[in-house]
Amino acid sequence: MRKIGKMVSGAAVLLMLAAACGGKEGRGADFSEGKNRDIEVIDIDKAKREKALLYSSILEEPDVIVLETKPECIIQDVSAIDIYEGNIYILDDEVPALYVFRRDGTFLRRIGHQGRGHGEYREPSDFSIDRENGILYLWDGALCMAHKYSLRTYEYLSSVRTKRSGYQSFCMQYIGGKLYVNRTSLDADAGNYLLMEIDEKTGVQTDSCLKADDYNRGWNFALRLPFSFFYSKNTDAPKYVEMFSDTIVAVTKEGIKPYCVVKSEDFVSKKRMKKLIRDCGPGEEFNYNVSDLHEEDCIFCISRFVELDGMLSFQYMKGGDRRYLLHDLNTKETWVAPSFKEDYLFENNNIPLDMCYSDEEGVLSVLRVDFIPYFIKNVIDKGRLNPKIDEYEKLMGIKEDSNPVLFFHKYKSRSK
Repeated sequence: MRKIGKMVSGAAVLLMLAAACGGKEGRGADFSEGKNRDIEVIDIDKAKREKALLYSSILEEPDVIVLETKPECIIQDVSAIDIYEGNIYILDDEVPALYVFRRDGTFLRRIGHQGRGHGEYREPSDFSIDRENGILYLWDGALCMAHKYSLRTYEYLSSVRTKRSGYQSFCMQYIGGKLYVNRTSLDADAGNYLLMEIDEKTGVQTDSCLKADDYNRGWNFALRLPFSFFYSKNTDAPKYVEMFSDTIVAVTKEGIKPYCVVKSEDFVSKKRMKKLIRDCGPGEEFNYNVSDLHEEDCIFCISRFVELDGMLSFQYMKGGDRRYLLHDLNTKETWVAPSFKEDYLFENNNIPLDMCYSDEEGVLSVLRVDFIPYFIKNVIDKGRLNPKIDEYEKLMGIKEDSNPVLFFHKYKSRSK
């Protein structure tokens, strides 16, 4: 399965969105902004342009979490992360392994193991926590099943076996006794859909959601990001957005609902996507290269969505350049910039620290392993690190082969 890292007419008043489930092929529905006051509308073309967005404008100084590095917990990539009852859960789908760290960064244990035996996983790519019952669901794309583990004892409980639909599935969300699993295909059939609704007890697919032709401009091929398409996974209304969609949806116990429409005259058109789909061509040897979009200055690939105490933020691509967006849900103001800087670490910080988790207290960002050598060379070795930063000595002591570093920022008080 291929992943992309750095890549990877605007939304109309009448939005064709496959936000309703129903039927084997999924069902589309029209949602009018004028009639759906609960749908947030963000107009990128009217946003304020900034040289950079700053963490310090909305967040307090961070608590630094230097993850312990030892042979039994070497992390290559943070593909999914969550915090539950004081522990940090990190899935690395490169190793692959699911790790548990305490809030201070000390390593606690691994959950499960890769293998072909009972209760072992093959290719884990996402996980979701049933916070009411303390159960972790680990999605295994190779086996088309979700392995269940108790977060009280860390023991394997059972697996939810599902029937493969389409081609590959690599994202999963648990909510209200249901699993929502993404679906891809090897063809460009008009009936393709993006999400399967699955009964958690039986593993039987109970519905098909988000028609690809309406919601994702027809794209249903197995191209993925290095992280899940599900966001705010720890809430009662997790969010979901595909790579070529202009609409973020909420996944609730009552079903899938439109949450936010992103408008711009520069958003990649359905006509352009049809050409891209034809160029990729159906079959096992799909050409997943979408680099042509980088040369066309169009908007696509909304990702890294995060909710921030009355605000929301996400990234998107504008041609070959990444953009960061911050939107105030109360004032409806929107700001866009080519970077979102963690300016507490050092002045003019140009190292991207992706926000990867948030809750009612604050937001978590990560210094990924591929940026640690650059951080050491250009920050630590040059004496640029803020000496007042939390865990200064630990940060100064990280090595090129260290595990990722996490930064938890509490929200600044703002007038509501």
